[in-house]
Amino acid sequence: MKNKQRLMLIDGHAMAYRAYFATPPLTSPAGEPTNAVFGFASMLLKAVGDEQPDYVIATFDSGRTFRHEEYAEYKATRAKMPDDLAVQIERIMELARTLGIPVHTREGYEADDLMGSISALASKAGLETIIVTGDSDTLQLVSDDVHVLMPRRTMADVQLYDTGAVQQRYGLAPAQLIDLKALMGDSSDNIPGVKGVGEKTATALLKEYGSLDQIYEHLEDVSRSRFREALRSGREDALMSRHLVTIVRDLDEDLDLESARWPQFDRVRFVELLRELGFHSLIDRLPGEGPAPGEQLTLFATPAPANAGDHRVFGNYRIVDTTAILQELKESLQDCALFGLDTETTSTDQMQARLVGISIATAEGNAWYVPVGHERRPAVRQLSLDTVSRVLGPILADPDRPKVLHNAKYDLIVLERHGMPVRGRCEDTMLAAWLLSPTGRGISLREQAFHRLGVEMTDTSEVIGKGRAQTTMDKVAIETVGMYACADADMTLRLHHVLRGELADRDQQDLYDHIEVPLVPVLKEIEMHGVLVDVAYLEEMSRTVGAQIQALETRIYDHVGHRFNLNSPKQLGEVLFQELNLPVVRSTKTGPSTDASVLEELRDAHPMVSLLLEYRNLDKLRGTYIDTLPRLAHPDTGRVHTSYNQAGTSTGRLSSSDPNLQNIPVRTEIGREVRRAFIAPPGYLLLACDYSQVELRMLAHVSEDPEMIAAFERNEDVHASTAAAIFGIPLEDVTYEQRSMAKAINFGLMYGMSAYGLAARTSLTRDQAGAFIDAYFSRFAAVHRYLEQTKVQAAEHGYVETIMGRRRYFPELTQHTVNQAVRAAAERAAVNMPIQGSAADILKIAMIRLHDRLLSAGLDARMILQVHDELVLEVSEGDRAAAQELLVDTMAHAVELRVPLKVDVAVGQNWMEMNNA
Repeated sequence: MKNKQRLMLIDGHAMAYRAYFATPPLTSPAGEPTNAVFGFASMLLKAVGDEQPDYVIATFDSGRTFRHEEYAEYKATRAKMPDDLAVQIERIMELARTLGIPVHTREGYEADDLMGSISALASKAGLETIIVTGDSDTLQLVSDDVHVLMPRRTMADVQLYDTGAVQQRYGLAPAQLIDLKALMGDSSDNIPGVKGVGEKTATALLKEYGSLDQIYEHLEDVSRSRFREALRSGREDALMSRHLVTIVRDLDEDLDLESARWPQFDRVRFVELLRELGFHSLIDRLPGEGPAPGEQLTLFATPAPANAGDHRVFGNYRIVDTTAILQELKESLQDCALFGLDTETTSTDQMQARLVGISIATAEGNAWYVPVGHERRPAVRQLSLDTVSRVLGPILADPDRPKVLHNAKYDLIVLERHGMPVRGRCEDTMLAAWLLSPTGRGISLREQAFHRLGVEMTDTSEVIGKGRAQTTMDKVAIETVGMYACADADMTLRLHHVLRGELADRDQQDLYDHIEVPLVPVLKEIEMHGVLVDVAYLEEMSRTVGAQIQALETRIYDHVGHRFNLNSPKQLGEVLFQELNLPVVRSTKTGPSTDASVLEELRDAHPMVSLLLEYRNLDKLRGTYIDTLPRLAHPDTGRVHTSYNQAGTSTGRLSSSDPNLQNIPVRTEIGREVRRAFIAPPGYLLLACDYSQVELRMLAHVSEDPEMIAAFERNEDVHASTAAAIFGIPLEDVTYEQRSMAKAINFGLMYGMSAYGLAARTSLTRDQAGAFIDAYFSRFAAVHRYLEQTKVQAAEHGYVETIMGRRRYFPELTQHTVNQAVRAAAERAAVNMPIQGSAADILKIAMIRLHDRLLSAGLDARMILQVHDELVLEVSEGDRAAAQELLVDTMAHAVELRVPLKVDVAVGQNWMEMNNA
């Protein structure tokens, strides 16, 4: 418990630097760099949350100071502030002011001087001061009343320095740190110190004599002549250095505590600033705002009813717990052109979740919650699922009644599993938000409501708790869940109208209407049907692989001569680089790296390394798939129901999770053996169809390169054709090595690969790789022209597009302040996105059309897997021929390109043993 009132001083520039280098590049919705602003805000909210100050003041540097005037070389060696940090300083000051924190600057002085003077005034006023900084210079200010809070390795890892902590770290009292810097100097500030005296010597001298003055008073007593002469010749530098490093503590700063009282800020204004910056995740961390003059600030005028606790209500929300109210809801839906729909369940796994309740918004601000699965207690009143299904089921199943959901696929699966299938068009605000922000950040319902509506919704953890205290929705009071659930449906409906307009403004409406929304029911069917797995085969495989892993462990230990933890980077590093004396390839903050790329480079350096790589591959495969797939098999169906993430990538490609079927290795024998576990049931076959070189075909299409188009039209081996064109030789004379180089460049250029990257992937030197790329671009000039034009378009417009108009935004390419590494990475992504994204568009179109054609044809065939450019069907043996013809035709003619779309077909009893069909 605090004995004194507490003042917190923020070292603005020091923490801005820390935040900038600790936070990955970020940009606001308007495209301005914001990583330092976000890191600063995050640090600030953590600091005030942890330390609970009564007052907060921020201090910032003002430019040149008296130190520059007195010593021209002061900080002369320090690198110029990065441009994209410099433009964020004003934003950081604005953020502090909006939080009600006074910002102090003073011409001719640094932030340290302001903090020194303010902390001195605070001590006189009987306050305790905590200085938040990344600059160790401020440790000289530490006293009984003044402490320093300083980040260590990360912004979240901090240390609080009192006099004891300073003594423990330096072996000196805080006041002695001034003389320590005077003696040893400070290269970061270009403080000269005494030449030849380092930290160890300076510390020993101060421990013996107490201060710089006493050292010079007893100079002849210094035992080592070398140091004695260094001190004698460096006296002027020492005294000047002491003057430069001494923080000023007697400026006549105004300590206006009332203006610095914490917290007192306009929450509405601050939330608006967070919206502008795109900092959705920080809203949870805002402290309760202080009273504004004459009133208590609130974000929303509508009060929550007493029985809803603190859970926010934004309109007329009702609990449907009688048949009479259910009938009112039905009548309200009759006049509803579009309604918002959401479910509350017991799990995020849609195939396991139990339905707890349904929320429906019939208009903006009007929503209803229908509880059906809360725990039954004497005081709990809810309708049965059968009763609700009889009334609402026909409405949900009406194909002419459009609905809007957020992450629709989840709710559609849950409702269908509980006997209420949803038919007709289902708008999805999550997909709309994702098309507008393809990185996928900030597309949750809560973040979208905050960002686009200015509404601060209740977080799920406020309803069900978190950590060990977390429960499930069915155990929470109906009134509490009801208000939360109604807000979900209500905000979904409100967002829909806003997002439709934004989609139209950015020409994304067709993509949303004709690809993304129609794909939802297709993915729903794939997930619900699932794919059958051979559990017995996987269990046997686990035993076999387990024995192989044990054998590898034994062989590795034999090489080393003792056992150790193979999965410990620290222990492995000691074995590799200390005991075996292998060269360190790359270091991390915690020591030499032992990741897979490092081990690959060391593969030939010692026999143990190749064994270790094999061990890691087997262990990962066993943990990720072999032992996991049986646990993921549904107890009722025996099938694995992977979840396809439609909004999971910035290129539009689908990803999958639980399990991730996209990452099953196919280039290793053991990886292919895993595929054998995916099987067809008796009387059925697996039918797979894979696009052949679809991204290269897309490159030929978008670049309109005549050489590449001609190769595809002749149905040639395009890599061999590329090699023949570059080397100027007949196609039949192309060697395996030449084809491999051509293949590397064909695929690599789509990912912005440089000569350095090509050299790393082939046996070429960097100069040879550069010459090879030059030859490639000379022969395929249209490809080179397209790649360069794409970079220009990305820089001019801030985005690139696929052939279907899907966009990915690159605000970092429209700014001159972004550093070159960030710009180069963005250019590589910009070059690749139209090609990879267009391939994704084509596959999605094929999936939608195939789903419809299979239904229309009445074939006993279903899509069960989508992996990269491949679709896998489960088809009855009798319908195999018809399904194959339909599948090939649909995929080959999904879109018309300047080159033909070629597909390869295979069929078999399992996913590994499939023969060309």
